[in-house]
Order: sequence, then structure tokens, then C-alpha cells
Amino acid sequence: MTAADVLLALVDAGVVLWVEGDRLRYRAPIGAISTGLRAAAAERRKAVIALVKAGAVLPASLADWPQVARADLDERTFALEYDGGLEFGVAEDVAERLMRIEHARAFVARNALVVQPQAAAVAGERPGGGPNRRP
Repeated sequence: MTAADVLLALVDAGVVLWVEGDRLRYRAPIGAISTGLRAAAAERRKAVIALVKAGAVLPASLADWPQVARADLDERTFALEYDGGLEFGVAEDVAERLMRIEHARAFVARNALVVQPQAAAVAGERPGGGPNRRP
């Protein structure tokens, strides 16, 4: 798993991430983090910290969210409460989780490296090979 995969898996599991100093902190529902995911996060800890610092996740505190995001959260909460029939607290929790997931996925998509499938064919089979190299 790449660091982005680990980050997305954590966010999809409902984990809220933030960094204090050089330490990765989190808040998660009970049982949300499997042992495999915990091991992957520990293995890629520095890279996940870099992603969090770069803005891959929304701030842990709703008060620190950008005004636009808070307005969107209110709108989604309203829709889930009145159109979805959820109680306010549940609707707000669901809306927050969905926005955190959406934000992280959009960040990763915007910052993903694109690998051309033809790159291996152009480079050839041997290391250092390329279209301008002699056989």
C-alpha cells in the first residue's frame, strides 16, 4: 500500500487524522482500524504525516474548517436530516464523515502521479534502456 492508499483507507474507516509536532494523532470509532491497517500506517507513518501536513485531510476540529466547507457541512446535514430522515446528531456525523472522505479522495486525485503505460515499452527491458540508447 502506498501512503495515499493508507490515508484513504484510514479516512474511509472513519478515522480523523491530525499532526501535533511530528506526531500523527487520530480519533477513530472503536474497531475501525484493523491490525493490517495499523501496521500499514506504522510502516508509512512519515509519508502519511507529510500528506496530512500538506492538507490531504480536513482539520480535526470543525471550527478550523474553511467557511465554505462548514457551509457545505450544514447543507449536507440539513439534507440528511430532512430528506434522509436521520436525527440531527446522526445526520451531522454522516455528513462530516462523507466530507472528510470526499476531501481526502479529491486531494489524492489532484496530486496523483500519472504513470504512462507505454513507459516500460519505451525504456526497454534492461535498466537504463531507452529509445536513444544503443543495443
